[in-house]
Amino acid sequence: MGKKKLTYLMLAAAVLLLLGSTVGSTRAALTYYSDNYVAEITVSQIGVSLLENGEVVSSRDYNKNEWRIKTNNGGSSVSGALLANMLGQEENLALNKKYEEKLTVRNSGSIDEYVRVRIYRYWMKDGKKVTTLSPELIDLNLINTDRWIKNPNDTAECVELFYKGILPAGTEAKPFADTIRIDGKLALEASVETKGNTITTTYKYDGVEFHVDVEVDAVQTHNAQDAMKSAWGVDASGLGIL
Repeated sequence: MGKKKLTYLMLAAAVLLLLGSTVGSTRAALTYYSDNYVAEITVSQIGVSLLENGEVVSSRDYNKNEWRIKTNNGGSSVSGALLANMLGQEENLALNKKYEEKLTVRNSGSIDEYVRVRIYRYWMKDGKKVTTLSPELIDLNLINTDRWIKNPNDTAECVELFYKGILPAGTEAKPFADTIRIDGKLALEASVETKGNTITTTYKYDGVEFHVDVEVDAVQTHNAQDAMKSAWGVDASGLGIL
């Protein structure tokens, strides 16, 4: 009984450390266009924004020969902050709980475009990436998969989505995600060491942060297949996104 009690106490201590971990993400919503077609379209009107739960996280629009960047971080930051309002005041992060994380894209320019999203999931500790924890434990629930086409060459850390069809100027795409949760399997990531009557349980997530970064970019509709090949390196017809 004494051994079990010690193990449970150590589990509780580790969970408290996880609950106190930083939850965050910063990534600019970037806009790209193919240099091959600058002379053929009005690129000064292209733009794209990333929205989280109805609010603009960051946007990048090309207007009057310059990029205009806006983020919810303000100032001169080129990156917006995701998950900033994920937890309520004094609320602790709970494993297996689903938190609202409705993510979508708005065409904030004045020309139609095709859009791509890249989602990165990873763990950090003391400023370094933790590779012993699976990115899949960070469960960002993807939706509207009939409109957001996954790249079949995705990895666990990076998921690439392409919006099927044209996103007209001034409109929002259907959301590509709606909730986020940390899988309870995270609590199983531990090693146990026994020395005499002492059992020491070490959890891999002790003091670890989880991160979700989202990149958004777009290309013009003129000569779209060639533009996507140039900017994104993909065969649009093969993916079925045109």
